[in-house]
Amino acid sequence: MNLRAFMLLCMLIPLGALAQKKEKPRLLIYGSNAVAWTAAVQATQSNVPAVSVYNEPIDSQFNLNKWAESLKNNHKPDSLNKDPDSLDALELGTVGFNKVNDAVNPLLTEIENRTIKKLDKTKRGWQVTLSDNQKFNVIAIIDATENSDLVKMSTLNFETPIKEEFTLAKEMTLPLSRTTVATINTTDSINKVVFLEDILKAQKDNLFGLGRGKYLLNEKQNDSGTIAFSRALGVTAGYLAFFKTDASKIDVRKLQAELINFSTAIIPYQDVSAEDSHFKAIVKCYLTGFFLGKEQGNKYIFDKNAAVRFEEIKPVLNDIYTRSQLWFLDNYRDDDLTWKDLISLIRFVSFKGDEVDRQIKKDWNTKLKFEGEYNAESKVTREQFAVMTDLFSTAFAKAINLDGTFVK
Repeated sequence: MNLRAFMLLCMLIPLGALAQKKEKPRLLIYGSNAVAWTAAVQATQSNVPAVSVYNEPIDSQFNLNKWAESLKNNHKPDSLNKDPDSLDALELGTVGFNKVNDAVNPLLTEIENRTIKKLDKTKRGWQVTLSDNQKFNVIAIIDATENSDLVKMSTLNFETPIKEEFTLAKEMTLPLSRTTVATINTTDSINKVVFLEDILKAQKDNLFGLGRGKYLLNEKQNDSGTIAFSRALGVTAGYLAFFKTDASKIDVRKLQAELINFSTAIIPYQDVSAEDSHFKAIVKCYLTGFFLGKEQGNKYIFDKNAAVRFEEIKPVLNDIYTRSQLWFLDNYRDDDLTWKDLISLIRFVSFKGDEVDRQIKKDWNTKLKFEGEYNAESKVTREQFAVMTDLFSTAFAKAINLDGTFVK
């Protein structure tokens, strides 16, 4: 080896060692169950350094191989994760959990067979002391234990959930629907909805309990619902840890945007699949609050082919855009919305011209993936309206409060 090559090698060794060094955790998850493990995986997939403390061997609590496969199936390939195929490593087989998880989540530190003996509030977060006296200073904590061990240890006064389970989709209000972070899917009844307030009411000073989600620790609960709740919990606690902030400063839309990139179980509509070509547009339409769903038997549906009525979109658009109020003054009628109406609305609100018409006609069957032929007099369906608002408006980006009302 010549001198130049030797010097280059010496320079690269420290850099390689530095690259392998784990970041200090900002989030701590405590518990040995599916909720704890999924929340930890999600937090690290969202680029939050975390430490998971298991007081028992985690794979003794649930079928890890089966759960990993369910998690992978609920993972959206267009996530913000730099390596969207990394969850393929969750094909665990006979490989040890820790080895595989280190490869998948280099931001996750795992500690088995330890308990937490002390919890101290600090100026910037929490100091956690383990049974072996190892200490971690973190911004946020998730207590995923069945008996709320850390919540009790903290002596904080947590708000008690009014009811044990989450709200049925058919019982939610339109404003609150905008704050949805997960859906508990069912096969024989109407889905239940997890709102951001459901998660935040179970936290104080960045210490998260499970709140209404505690019943999901029951192994009989369905995989997709538990995964959806756990993802929302991991993203929410991870948000506070990543931005070094508290719950009062959460940007709801930013948090939901992260969930949209990962989760397939946000909207409660039971007639919309994650495989639908317009799935993401429908999610944003729902979270903006344009339409509540419809109860159909024991299902809660979007009814994607239903015609859009003026009265359904007017109040929402008027809350978001000042110019839409002027448009409705001249164009409102008690009727269904046609394509001629919608294009006129888009052009007026967004200061666009004839290019809107040309783009829609050109992309009708290709990029927009609409069926049939464009007809200006045809009625606009709910699905088509969702696609158009996602393409031509910034409605979803409009900031909302924790109660689902728009920030004025």
